[in-house]
Amino acid sequence: MTPETTARRLSRADVVAAITALPIGVVAGVTGVGGGEYRAPVLLILLRNVRWAIAGNLLAGVIVSLGLVVLRGALFQASDTLLLAATMMVTSVPGAYAGALLARRTPAKWLKGFLAGILAATALRLLLFESTNPGPFSFGAEQAALALLTGFGIGVVSGLLGVAGGEYRIPALILIFGLPAIVAGTISSLVSVPQQFAGLWKHRQLGQATSRAVRLGAIMGGVGVGGVAVGVALLHRTSDAFVTGILAVVMLLAAAQIAWESRKPDREESPASDGLSPLP
Repeated sequence: MTPETTARRLSRADVVAAITALPIGVVAGVTGVGGGEYRAPVLLILLRNVRWAIAGNLLAGVIVSLGLVVLRGALFQASDTLLLAATMMVTSVPGAYAGALLARRTPAKWLKGFLAGILAATALRLLLFESTNPGPFSFGAEQAALALLTGFGIGVVSGLLGVAGGEYRIPALILIFGLPAIVAGTISSLVSVPQQFAGLWKHRQLGQATSRAVRLGAIMGGVGVGGVAVGVALLHRTSDAFVTGILAVVMLLAAAQIAWESRKPDREESPASDGLSPLP
């Protein structure tokens, strides 16, 4: 058997993944959103298979979210907000697992269209609706019930689309639970770690975490953490209105790109068709 001496060489796809991951990480550091929506069109272009892209995106999301947790001090928040995060985790993990199963049974073109539509809707929400003034938060029975429902719903979206779900979780934490925007972004990153890991694990079991998807996801995640560090440093020097506008524009561009990509056929679902093998 001939050894694969070129397997670890830096490819054009690796370079593209690294270059695009840095600014996405900066946005993640400022907003607390994991950046899966911005990585998705890049991975779709590089992998040309929506399910492989989802798996790679989830891996990158886990790495970036861990960076957000550490750099934004998620574990040092008030006890009530940490209790809220823990409650959302209870249902977000099975939700992500269910979303991954649903993705396996959904046609690739539908997944791309759904992802593009959900991005566009989120962008319009960011442009048209303002956040309410946050008040003091106290965790109780009502908040627990809402947290369980919210956690499951966003978990399904995460597992289905391969995103952290922060663009939905953060507004929910602000509008439903009344958390300040910075705290909401920090808590969201904490909740997203086990949720994305659960989705990634299921996609791996389904054979969708191919070697190339894992490689590109790891590159985007690793470089993205460097961007997160820059974004966190800029966090208190950036206006909310400016960040919201930038997020909305980027989401609309990503939605347009994914919609364009949906016109092209996916590669065969079998990893063998591209010389790739699922993780053992």
